[in-house]
Amino acid sequence: MRFIIFLGLLATSFAVPRSISRIVGGKDTDISVYPFMANMQFLEGGLWWRTYCGGSLLTRTSVLSAAHCFYGDHVWQWRVILGSSMAHSGGTVHTINRIVLHPQYDHSVYNFDVAIVHLNSPAAYSDTVQPASIAGSNYHVADGTSVTHVGWGRLWYMGPTSERLQHVDINVINHELCAERYAYLKTQPRYEHWPDVTDNMMCAGILNIGGKDACGGDSGGPLLHNNVIVGVTSWGFRCADPFYPGVSARVSYFTDWIIANA
Repeated sequence: MRFIIFLGLLATSFAVPRSISRIVGGKDTDISVYPFMANMQFLEGGLWWRTYCGGSLLTRTSVLSAAHCFYGDHVWQWRVILGSSMAHSGGTVHTINRIVLHPQYDHSVYNFDVAIVHLNSPAAYSDTVQPASIAGSNYHVADGTSVTHVGWGRLWYMGPTSERLQHVDINVINHELCAERYAYLKTQPRYEHWPDVTDNMMCAGILNIGGKDACGGDSGGPLLHNNVIVGVTSWGFRCADPFYPGVSARVSYFTDWIIANA
């Protein structure tokens, strides 16, 4: 059985006061299709704002993203844009008052890679701004199931980022197989310290074919199954590699923590 958590309906019960990952092999889409999509912008050099990560609006004042996006940064270095399909125009700007990284987050291996970002002002819901639904703790997505990455990240490894929101459909990859492949990578010279695939992660891609994936700038954005967030884009080997799938934080593992901190 699958359980879906719609945090927008629970907001009143909450007691709440650089490595970047773009979509490879995807297509243009519109914010009205994914109205919970959040554009996480970083103040570069104290001069200009640039899209560095993605996120998903959970309540009027909270956004789900990846911990590695914000590790070591100050709150004032980040802002959130809601309601625009474009990376650097349109939408509403929200400043941030707090970033909560998972207490077990390990930046050296991207383990427990989830974070909740709290907005200074509540989002105004509209056709282009709506809260997301997240997977419950018993929500299971079978191997081979079609899932969707969304974001403004790079078009290919080391390539340019996208100005327009992108989405791409890929498949859930068997967890054991994914872990075995990354374990093999760690036997190769210069990759000894690469992350392990742990129980709080899930893998997705086009196995042995590649060509479709999240990439730099997509980190923190959603991995969706039937418009339910099942993963938070986290890490991988390059982008859209045929042998090494992309890795996301498994939302069902973190459901209780997300609800408690949103």
